[in-house]
Amino acid sequence: MSLVAELADRAHAVAGEPIPEQVRQATQAHLADTVAAVIAGSTTLREHVERLADGVQLRPGSRRTAFVAGVYANGWEVAGIHRAAVLCPGCVVLPATLAALEMRPDVRWSDYLRAYLAGYEVALAAALAVGGDRLIQRGWWPTALLAPLGGAAAASILLGQSVAETASAIALAAQQAGGAIAGSTADADGRYLLSGLAAERAISAVLSVRAGWRGPLDILEDPRSPVLRQRTPPDGYLLPQTSMKAHAGAKHVQAAVDAVTTVDGADVLGIRCELPGPLVRAVDRPPPFGSSLNALASAQYMLAVAVRRGRCSPWEFQPELLRDERILDLADRVKVAAADDLSATYPTSWGARVEVRTTSGAVQFMRRDARGDPGHELTTAELVEKIVTLAGRSLGDETARDLAAALLGADPSPAVLTNQVLPLLRRPHAFQEA
Repeated sequence: MSLVAELADRAHAVAGEPIPEQVRQATQAHLADTVAAVIAGSTTLREHVERLADGVQLRPGSRRTAFVAGVYANGWEVAGIHRAAVLCPGCVVLPATLAALEMRPDVRWSDYLRAYLAGYEVALAAALAVGGDRLIQRGWWPTALLAPLGGAAAASILLGQSVAETASAIALAAQQAGGAIAGSTADADGRYLLSGLAAERAISAVLSVRAGWRGPLDILEDPRSPVLRQRTPPDGYLLPQTSMKAHAGAKHVQAAVDAVTTVDGADVLGIRCELPGPLVRAVDRPPPFGSSLNALASAQYMLAVAVRRGRCSPWEFQPELLRDERILDLADRVKVAAADDLSATYPTSWGARVEVRTTSGAVQFMRRDARGDPGHELTTAELVEKIVTLAGRSLGDETARDLAAALLGADPSPAVLTNQVLPLLRRPHAFQEA
């Protein structure tokens, strides 16, 4: 059996059975977390994204919904990531399922949640089978390459497609794979678009199957494939192994940010941060910072702003702070280096060793895991506060808190998404696709 066929079987098996309680709670937590990421993205990127969607004549409808939500979901680097797979599944699975929900708003919550979980399971199983860590070292973003397989599976299930049709949708999503992250030009911002294009590709694959098109089921076995199967994906649920982020910015630096936020920022003179070797090149980006996106991938900026302001949320990456002399001065005194012992446990663990020099001496920290990693999960209260931080500027803190309670509650309704999230993805007064 091809890996594509295995993934389709896996998706329908997950969607066809009750979710164990612990897995259900984790699924709702990741869903709520990614919804908040989408709202944070819409708060600051809406004008630019809508102008682009209009410019490329992406008409209102499912493809535009998926694209816009996908860009928003990863705009501030706050959504979850699976470390071993090196994949951010929610950035594509949520937009694809929102697009499907727009087409089928009468779906029951239990069916929606099982499809959402199935999307994570397919995306993560594919990335673990193909080797997401191998891809990212070659300059490919595993989320852009492989998360669309999960998005296509989830949307296919929500729209009532058969196992065979889901397999074709997964294959088409794989056939259209792309998304390079090579290059580090400081003012480049095209990487914002990758998750949006990936989400659009996921829903387009499902719509193509509805129109009678079929994908190559052996695409992940063909030796010419850039996403060639390397191993058999593990059994069991994979979503609970996915990390949440306590801070905005690259996952590479999350454990180090945890450490430095415990230090009195007024006393800090300099920082040395050791990371797994494969992570260093991506985030060793000293000032100046040409854009928010550049700073979101900079260990120097993330650590300096976390020290100076006591937190590292999306609102610490605004243009005026990128030019703040106190932050830039400290960022210039942040040194990033590889550590052999941390490299040995990558990609399973993304740890950090940090030495903070202060006016009263040096303080050292060792973190094998970050807040939000499996075994160090955010508490419900911490997750709610994160959601309020991300969504409060757009919705207001009280409404954001109510949204968090609804999404994390025992019996949510899809109306929470159709009434509060989908309207943020639609251009006011735009014509609607027939």
